Amino acid sequence: MERWNPPVELSKKEQLIMKRLNRVRALFGFLRTKRHILFDDAFQEQLEGMYRQTGAGDPPHPPAWLCMVLLLQGYVGASDAEAVEMAVMDRRWQLVLDCLDVEEAPFAQGALQAFRERMIDNGMDRVLLERTVALVGEGAVTTAEGQQLSKAVRVAIDSRPLSGAGRVEDTINLLGHAARNIVKLAAKLTDRSPEEICRKAGIPLLLSTSIKAGLDIDWSDARQKASAIQIVERQVASLERWVEKHLDDVFERPLQPYLEAITTIRDQDLEHTKKDGVRIRQGVAVDRRISIEDAEMRHGRKSRSKRFDGYKEHIAYDLDRHVILACAVTPANRPEEEGAAPIGEDIEQQGFTLSEVHVDRAYVNSPLVAAVQNEGGTVFAKPWALRAIKPDLFSKADFRIDLRAETITCPAGEVEPFEPGETVHFDPEVCGACPLRANCTQAASGKGRSISIARDEAQQNKFRKLQQTSAGRAMFRQRVAVEHSLAHIAARKGDSARYIGVRKNLFDLRRASAIQNLEEAQRMYRAAA
Repeated sequence: MERWNPPVELSKKEQLIMKRLNRVRALFGFLRTKRHILFDDAFQEQLEGMYRQTGAGDPPHPPAWLCMVLLLQGYVGASDAEAVEMAVMDRRWQLVLDCLDVEEAPFAQGALQAFRERMIDNGMDRVLLERTVALVGEGAVTTAEGQQLSKAVRVAIDSRPLSGAGRVEDTINLLGHAARNIVKLAAKLTDRSPEEICRKAGIPLLLSTSIKAGLDIDWSDARQKASAIQIVERQVASLERWVEKHLDDVFERPLQPYLEAITTIRDQDLEHTKKDGVRIRQGVAVDRRISIEDAEMRHGRKSRSKRFDGYKEHIAYDLDRHVILACAVTPANRPEEEGAAPIGEDIEQQGFTLSEVHVDRAYVNSPLVAAVQNEGGTVFAKPWALRAIKPDLFSKADFRIDLRAETITCPAGEVEPFEPGETVHFDPEVCGACPLRANCTQAASGKGRSISIARDEAQQNKFRKLQQTSAGRAMFRQRVAVEHSLAHIAARKGDSARYIGVRKNLFDLRRASAIQNLEEAQRMYRAAA
């Protein structure tokens, strides 16, 4: 397999181009001068291994060269088609790729797509990110005149919402969308027209421009609205029967994702009653599927008022090296602790140990945080506020909490036992007769004061004590660095997903993080020059 061995020394033509590069796109110049370091023999060996493992033929270009194309693509935010064009039209791309004055596209769009899929399948995007971390480390050592960097790292972890690329639909449109995809695929497999399949399968709704257009009902009429889902369900069931009757297992296999989607939507969104027959289920199902195009994106909340549909991007930022060590992507409805777990694994795989972790409150109960504390590391997170509902009412801070005895004492001296993670309800009769009631609660008559005890109440107390000191507040402020890093990523790749699914969007996040690390490496090498 051909290995990428571009020249290290700049030619006269390259020197002229380098002089014209400005700070706006300075990374082009850095990649040209350091490409042989980034893609050293060991890394190239790993990239080449993607092909030897599968027995596939040699790629049309050296894997390291194609990996560089993916980096440039992420750097400028180009589509696959735009990347092909830029390799021909942009001399900065040609400078980095060692193809100056090329007149025809040096790679095809399909080759780039196939290589990206291979990188994802083999986890080489993680290796690429780790290689950029190492490059920054080498630059830091150079700057520090050979001083070895510690393997004990201080990191800050945070997340940001990422809107999914799939279309979000209601129950009726989800069923209709899945059914329409089944008809399209079945038509292609059986060499029939979609119209013929719709007629024979008994699903005339799909002959309309949209499902709701085909229903043609008055959506303000409750009775007609209730009947709509029954009509859709009957016709979708008729299509399923047609598929089962007319397509064998070979033909049916490509349809399986959409047939399974229909089953999922039925289970989560529909219910059967004796009175109404099938109807849309009341309430929202746990882990509800919201898109046919992207099966993994979910409803999520960044706060009480901010909702989004898609994913959460998580990063771990090294507070001393100023690089992103690891990343994770989770569906929007998953708790932050699920993003912390793979991040911890990736950091450990790089040979680092976590000596200090700065996190958002949502990560405090994660196994990663527990593991850091068990190993003697330190955790920093802003505590939950102890504000009262109104300024003239007692707050949680006015109650004495004895964690060892697991009791809580109210300002009037009433004592109640508790279990961490539960809510304490004081005796309504005692509260009703208490002379301090007006300063304690606005609960309705017959109800007493309630206080929630967090699972990590002891941890929260430690954070509150830290927050009361100047040194503690300074430590809490360090987490701002990871927020800035996330803001840079958002500016580079936007707030909407480029790809479908968790894994492909993780690739995109790792690539963006690798580029950010390369920019940090550039600053370090410049400082050392």
